[in-house]
Amino acid sequence: MFGEDNKLKLSFQISVPGGSSQSGGSSQSDSSIVTTIQCDSFDSGINLLNSYLSKESNLAHCKIIVFSEEFANKGISETLFTLMNKVEVRPDSNILVSRCSAEYFLNNSKPILEKLSARYYEIAPTSSEYTGFTQNITLSDFFSDYADTFQTCYAILGGINSSDTHSLDSKENSYEKDSSNKANETLIQGKSNIENMGLAVFKGDKLVGELNGLETICHQMISSTLNSCIINIPSPFEENKSISLRVRLVKNTKNKVKLVNGSPYITSKIMLEARILTMEENSKYVTTNEIETLEKALNLYLTTKLYEYLYKVSKELQSDIDGFGKYVVQNFQTFEDWNNFNWLDNFKNSFFDVIVDTTIKSSYIIMES
Repeated sequence: MFGEDNKLKLSFQISVPGGSSQSGGSSQSDSSIVTTIQCDSFDSGINLLNSYLSKESNLAHCKIIVFSEEFANKGISETLFTLMNKVEVRPDSNILVSRCSAEYFLNNSKPILEKLSARYYEIAPTSSEYTGFTQNITLSDFFSDYADTFQTCYAILGGINSSDTHSLDSKENSYEKDSSNKANETLIQGKSNIENMGLAVFKGDKLVGELNGLETICHQMISSTLNSCIINIPSPFEENKSISLRVRLVKNTKNKVKLVNGSPYITSKIMLEARILTMEENSKYVTTNEIETLEKALNLYLTTKLYEYLYKVSKELQSDIDGFGKYVVQNFQTFEDWNNFNWLDNFKNSFFDVIVDTTIKSSYIIMES
């Protein structure tokens, strides 16, 4: 982030070997320290850090690179190229945009189930594999998308969970509250801790917007990166009730792009499999008719949310994070023609057709016999 006199403000979380302590029945990690430096450039900051520590710092074990929203809004290209130019920085380091300052983020991140901060940062983004609420974005992924002419880049959206940041007055429907929040907003009660939920969307090197948990799931459905997630939909059988389903992609999404009078016409066919998680005592099994009704309800719900997501990223954010550009480039004979078309600016003119086809199974255990 920026400090006084528009200087760069760098915060480093540094491991302290053998620094964890225990008190009572709980363990609190004190295995790291956070040092903050105001400097003119990233490299001068590293040099000042070395002077302060009286040791030469090594970025070879860096697990996560955190940009504050304030910094990302003004552009991160210089820092990004500097990081890519450093041989010791691993390309699998995660990229995260924090909704609070990077210094606050590092000072208040408390590994709960891990003693080592490095291990904690390493495994935290993998929650995307079973929630779909975020995505494991690395430095190499981010830089590749930034340098690409087919799509734009995006990062993990993070924050610190605390009672001060909870979104108590959510305007979302009750069945969407669990997935419609972003980092810093979920109603999770506990000690201050890292919260990765949503994505930070860039256009060029500047942050242009954020996606919440459900919008991130839609992104992963479109881009064929979804592993599995839980979706809550309003029950088509009873008013004021919802049904939870575990959803996964059956096969990669079929995306096609045609240019109609110069405007991109994008079609996406998404094939899913879902299992019902919500069961009641009198629901020994689900009939064929009920399953068909539920499939239609889930298809309609997801189709609506996918349209909302696609028009948000195209019209509001004007950022192609799904990589639709790679389906358009085949229409151009030369790379010069492609560059002149300027896909990343023309994406805002897109219109969409979404088809969702879901097959539902009643549950993992309770099945009709």
